[in-house]
Amino acid sequence: MNSVIRGKSAGKRAGAVAGLLVAATLGGAALAAPAYADDVYGHCTGEGVRIRAAASTSSSVVGLCYSNHRLAHRDVSGDGQWDKVYDVNTGASGWISHGYWSW
Repeated sequence: MNSVIRGKSAGKRAGAVAGLLVAATLGGAALAAPAYADDVYGHCTGEGVRIRAAASTSSSVVGLCYSNHRLAHRDVSGDGQWDKVYDVNTGASGWISHGYWSW
């Protein structure tokens, strides 16, 4: 049953991405943030926290988050030290150190 649920979730995510690509192609200026049914929202607990491409301090910075930014939580690294987030305010998606994520 878990594989069926994961398959449906992956299909929903693929559909959301495809919808965004179509909207971007059609020139939609106000694209909605990609939202997934299983998103859990919280916020950044710091100012100018680096959002990185991978769960490592040596990974490239893809964005910055601030305490007033809404973050969608997407995953946790294997060692539990990093959280994969989507910054709803800026559209940046990547990894932040676990201590900078809060419900």
